[in-house]
Amino acid sequence: MTIREALGSFYAVREARLGQMGDMLDITGAMTALERGLCGDSELQSAVIRCLNCRNDEACKAWLAKAEHGAPPPSFCPNAQLFDGLRPR
Repeated sequence: MTIREALGSFYAVREARLGQMGDMLDITGAMTALERGLCGDSELQSAVIRCLNCRNDEACKAWLAKAEHGAPPPSFCPNAQLFDGLRPR
């Protein structure tokens, strides 16, 4: 058995969460700042950890399903302040 097999559900949850984070970055417009290198590696790593530990998964999914491109991040997002600061103005 591999570690991936032993922790299979953990990896699936992690992949889904990182996908949601990517969608949030795209919708809010903050991805552009990441692509331009305006967010440091440690800041991005901290954002990933906050996202993985977030308990608002269902609210996030619902928000992502309805949000329009360019929308500010929702207040329940633990990365809202970071993503809002990275949005184009």
